Amino acid sequence: MSVNSQNISLKNNRDNNSVGQAQNAASRKQWRVDLRQRRKAIAASQAEHASKEAATHLCHDPLWNAEHIALYLPNDGELNTQAIAAEAQRAGKHVYLPVLRGSGMQFCQWSAGDPLKVNRFGIGEPEGTPVDASRLQLLLLPTVGWTTSGFRLGMGGAYYDRFLADGEPLTAFRIGLAYDCQREDALDAFKESWDQPLDAVLTEKGLRRFE
Repeated sequence: MSVNSQNISLKNNRDNNSVGQAQNAASRKQWRVDLRQRRKAIAASQAEHASKEAATHLCHDPLWNAEHIALYLPNDGELNTQAIAAEAQRAGKHVYLPVLRGSGMQFCQWSAGDPLKVNRFGIGEPEGTPVDASRLQLLLLPTVGWTTSGFRLGMGGAYYDRFLADGEPLTAFRIGLAYDCQREDALDAFKESWDQPLDAVLTEKGLRRFE
């Protein structure tokens, strides 16, 4: 094969990869739209019941022995963490919320009633000194879609993926928090190299661990 032929072949491969990545991104975007609509369609009474059921399942699991739990404040129809946070603080556990820093994310300690500063996405964040990631024992991640292989589709900002991959010592057990109806195994076809896997998913139907 001539040098020119090799160059053309390499260019075609790059072009094909670019097209594939663009198609993958478009598919993930459409899945986010569909799955967000799916969870927003859940009636308020059902959503409240689901959040309490999820909290009950977690509180009866050995993972509840963790003393340092990171969770999130719900937004965009996400499964509400209020019941979990209330149970954690009633048990004397330490609760942490995410705080955005540029393109990165850290966690600060929080208790119900603490003042919150609204970030650029309209989500409240606690003020204070970020905790070392190594202290976290349970990490509850907001989830748009999940699969039985442990893949999590988020909102697209990749904040959690970067947090989990940035090299800091992090041994927290990763739990995607979602409704059972957000399970969609077809999402496995659109995994990217930067996607960080879950250790388990928690829904109103129970806690499912992944291998």
